[in-house]
Amino acid sequence: MTTAIFIEDAVLPQLFTSAIEAYEIEHRASHRSKPKEQIETFGLLWGHSLPAKGNKPARCVITTATIETSATRDHGSVAPNFGSIKTKKAFFERYWPNLELIGSFHSHPYDSLDDVNRCTGWRASNADTEFFPYLHEEIAPEQQEMVHLILTISALKINGWAYPSRLTNSEMNKGFVLSAEKRKLWLRAYGSSCIEDNGQDYYNFHDNVHLQAPSLESRFFEN
Repeated sequence: MTTAIFIEDAVLPQLFTSAIEAYEIEHRASHRSKPKEQIETFGLLWGHSLPAKGNKPARCVITTATIETSATRDHGSVAPNFGSIKTKKAFFERYWPNLELIGSFHSHPYDSLDDVNRCTGWRASNADTEFFPYLHEEIAPEQQEMVHLILTISALKINGWAYPSRLTNSEMNKGFVLSAEKRKLWLRAYGSSCIEDNGQDYYNFHDNVHLQAPSLESRFFEN
């Protein structure tokens, strides 16, 4: 059954600006270290997870996002610090028990639009399909469903605007694409599930998602 994913309005600027910062701003480990550009970033998604009931699918409502500043970030990879994630999760559970850790997000930076199209860079990589269920099992095994967002970004040759639109064909309900000034952005969703079989829990990657971000289009139409 398809997992319904809802992104609340306040989360969108957190997601987009984290990907833009990692892509466009130089990052240094120290004042003397060599700067890095176009790196990936990684963060956590918080909100509410509702199990499937009757004919209603599982629903994940994302209400806030946090950035993992301790993640090891590079141009083609990002590795979060699991100790940091578990510390944040424990902190939320004690002081914000109304919020659950329900997923993750990370960015895919590309040099150009041609590179994105050639690699279908808005989609999960082979490493992502293995990492998502591993992350699920390690940090939130109590969750039946988790969601994982990929924010792909590339530079454009000229400034321009393109209103957010759904991805095409079989991915129509799973993501969006938009242009904002000198950059193009894709937002693509995936899921991971905990499935019990003969008393054993298994964590699996899946693509059975329906992504909804009701305010996304209105934000860009109005501005």
